Amino acid sequence: MPAPKKPDDRQFKVSDKIRVNLHHGKIEDAVVRAVIHDDDGTKLQVDVVGLDLTALIDTRQIVE
Repeated sequence: MPAPKKPDDRQFKVSDKIRVNLHHGKIEDAVVRAVIHDDDGTKLQVDVVGLDLTALIDTRQIVE
């Protein structure tokens, strides 16, 4: 049984600049384009800076 998710009190808004872990430790700068709230938690649609790439990420992929 998976551990219950702890509440994430961080607030994100469109145009926030964040650093994200896309895959295998590859950290990229990104800009939030949409904030999506659903039953599984908050997801962010981001544009990766310097790449022609858009990603839908979970908040746990954000590097502090």
